[in-house]
Amino acid sequence: MKAPARWWPVALSQALRNKPLAVQLFDQPLVLFRGETGEPTALPDRCPHRFAPLSAGTVHRGQIQCPYHGWRFADDGRCTRVPGTERPPGSTPLLDRYPTYEAHGLVWASTLPQPPATAPVAPAEQSGVVDAFWMTEQLQCSLTDAAENFLDGFHTHFVHRGWVRHDRQRQRVTARVRPLDDGVEAIYSEEANQAGLISKLLEPTRGISMGRFRLPCLAEIEYRDRKGALTLLASAWLTPCGEQHLQVFIRVATPRGRLPSVLKHFVLRRLFGVILRQDRQILERVSANRSRFAHSPAAPLDAPQDLLGPSIRALVECGQQLVLDEREIELSL
Repeated sequence: MKAPARWWPVALSQALRNKPLAVQLFDQPLVLFRGETGEPTALPDRCPHRFAPLSAGTVHRGQIQCPYHGWRFADDGRCTRVPGTERPPGSTPLLDRYPTYEAHGLVWASTLPQPPATAPVAPAEQSGVVDAFWMTEQLQCSLTDAAENFLDGFHTHFVHRGWVRHDRQRQRVTARVRPLDDGVEAIYSEEANQAGLISKLLEPTRGISMGRFRLPCLAEIEYRDRKGALTLLASAWLTPCGEQHLQVFIRVATPRGRLPSVLKHFVLRRLFGVILRQDRQILERVSANRSRFAHSPAAPLDAPQDLLGPSIRALVECGQQLVLDEREIELSL
């Protein structure tokens, strides 16, 4: 699986401290560590001597040391120490350094030799002060399936029954689908608060809600009240790390209020943890069942309420902006 020429998130910034971190981007195992300047560095997760995983080693003054024989490497891949010999290490890097970038609370990497020309995709802008926390998850499914699931409101009546919506308490809403410079967005209006527990806890009123996908891997849900103020922004970056395997980084932001952020995060982390487990279960069932029918593959059957899935598949396949006419549709959500 070849990685497109874009930045991909591979770790939370807060997770990369004094120890090396093993990550994988597409088919490339990487080791992350902070170099002498404190900036993140990505090298192949192998010592060139006997292929021991460098991620099992240690970091000494910005250099990573192999756990097997103690060979040490600078952040540019040069070997700086070979214990047991007086022969000085050569100046030619023994390991290829991969481009890295740190922004938006994430460490980003690319498996291409040169840094991508475009900046990492950022979460939506938030006016006012927000409380935010991170969650991570691993999924056994494709990027397109996970992105559509995250943004699809029509599975919530069944997979998240009682937590998000109820099938017997649907509302008539208007959905407007429009292209973005690097993605696609659906805007839902005329919807009151959802019937589930999460909406009752988070939302005083419902004005509009939005679901959007932006290349290469960002899926976002945004809720605003009738005055246009943010009530919830959930941003999920979906990084492929092998065939049908994703590492997911989710940032949940809510407006700061009277409730202490620590207490709010404690409650929300558990609520969203339930939703994530339910989504993981159905996505992995879908992925496994698709494999059972690999001998007779068929394209997904799209329906009118599948507002973003077809566009997400097209975006990921072509890797560039879609030619898409803006449209409106009335649905029971």
